[in-house]
Amino acid sequence: ADPAKLEAWPTLKEADREKVLPLLDLVRKVDSPQHDSAHKQLVAMGDAAVPLILQQIHDRNDNSNAPYLALLDQALGKQHAALMAREVKKPKVELRRYLMQRLCRFGDTSLKAVFESGRKEKDEQTAFFATLGLLGLKQRDALEPVLAYTRSHWSEVAPIVAEALAGARAQDCGNWVFELIAKAQPADQMAGLRLLRHLMVKEQAVILRTYLESPDHTVKREAVNTARVLHGEAPIETLSVFQAIEQAKQWLKKL
Repeated sequence: ADPAKLEAWPTLKEADREKVLPLLDLVRKVDSPQHDSAHKQLVAMGDAAVPLILQQIHDRNDNSNAPYLALLDQALGKQHAALMAREVKKPKVELRRYLMQRLCRFGDTSLKAVFESGRKEKDEQTAFFATLGLLGLKQRDALEPVLAYTRSHWSEVAPIVAEALAGARAQDCGNWVFELIAKAQPADQMAGLRLLRHLMVKEQAVILRTYLESPDHTVKREAVNTARVLHGEAPIETLSVFQAIEQAKQWLKKL
C-alpha cells in the first residue's frame, strides 16, 4: 500500500536548522570536493529540508538547478503528493515543470484537478506532464495531445511515460489508441504503438498483428517493441531493419 499522505512538511531538527543553507550552498558547486558530503548530509535530513530546497530552484537557464533536483528526487515520494500539488502553483516555471513531471508518475486520482489546470500551462513540457498524468488516470481526451508530444520527444520522455501509464493498461485504453491510429500516417502509428506498450492488453494482440505485418519498417519496429513490452521484455529502441523483420516473424507465430 502507498504511504499515508502528509498534510504538512516535517519540522527540521534544531541541530539541522543552522546547517541547511550552508550545505545547500556547497551542494550547488558540483565540482567542489565538499559536494558529495553536502549532498549526503542533506539527504539524511529527509523531507524536512524540502521547503528550503524548493526555494533554491530558479528560472535561469544554466543547469544550476540540477544538484537541487537530485536532492528532491531522493526526498519526495507519493506521500508528498498533496504538498507538491500546493507548490505547483508557485510562479517559477522550472519548479512547476519538475513537480508536474514527478506528480504525473503517481497515478493518484486526487491529483486530477491539478493535472486539468496544468494542461493549460504555457510551458510545453509542464502541459505535457499534466496531460500525461490525465492519460495515466485513463482520461480519453488526454490521448491525442500525449501522442502528438511523444511523437517528437520520445527519447527524452520514454521512461516517464512508462511510469505514468503503469496503472492505465486496459482494454478501453488500448482501443482508443488502435482507433486513433488505424488510418493514420506511419509517424502517428509509431507514436501510438509506443503508447500501446503500456496501454493495450494481451487480448488485443490480434490487432497488433496488422502492425507487425506493416510494409513500413519504422512501424514494424515499434510493433515488435510493443509486443516485447507486453510480454515482459525490454524494448530495443535501436532495432535494425533486418532485426525488426526477423523479430516480427517470431512474434507473428507467438501472437
